[in-house]
Amino acid sequence: MDHSSLSEAEARYFDRVVEDCAELLGPGVDVDDLEIVEDQGVRLRLRYHLGNVAWTSEARGPTMTAAHGALREELVIDRIRLSTTAVLRAGR
Repeated sequence: MDHSSLSEAEARYFDRVVEDCAELLGPGVDVDDLEIVEDQGVRLRLRYHLGNVAWTSEARGPTMTAAHGALREELVIDRIRLSTTAVLRAGR
């Protein structure tokens, strides 16, 4: 999670986004990386895993705050997909 080009305030907010996403994903899910891509706004790409199932969620917004809000919405749905995939793979 390289955020060396961010201001101090942006870096603190970036760290808070990582913590918030980890809390939202819940126990057992490990956050691997959060990437910021600035192209026509801000795109946040979060990589995480549950057991041996890796997943990526991503969202865009005109600002980092807006992208964070959109990412939270994506995580709700993707958490269900991740959990279902992990359960189905474990049952094989």
